[in-house]
Amino acid sequence: MQIMILSVLLILLNGISNAQNSLKSDCSIMKSGKFKYLEAQDTSAFFEITDTSHTEYYNNGKYYIKSEMSWISDCQYSMKMLENTIPEFPFKPGDVMLVTIKRVDNDIIFFTSEVNGMKWDGKVRKLDHALRNKL
Repeated sequence: MQIMILSVLLILLNGISNAQNSLKSDCSIMKSGKFKYLEAQDTSAFFEITDTSHTEYYNNGKYYIKSEMSWISDCQYSMKMLENTIPEFPFKPGDVMLVTIKRVDNDIIFFTSEVNGMKWDGKVRKLDHALRNKL
């Protein structure tokens, strides 16, 4: 009886561990595509990633931030701001942001960003991935 209970516990623990790893590990979803901020005040805000380029668009495309991306590891990248058209924006060209992807849940990416001593959490949805999953 004890062996059966121990076996069931090991199977459950293994299942929980595998589920957590699948939510956390595949950061390749961020390598390219179009992404929508899920918690931004500006509901039109989105960004696109292509190769080493990261461009954010705000106020229905009226303003933008262009950055150069560099992947540090599978789930971490840095962005050096090149251009910014947002009035009174707290960061300037040359500033570097470090982004760490915490987990991926289907088309939702949870991350932490750091720049100039400031740190915050956020989440985005990969738009082209979400459309593909609905088809």
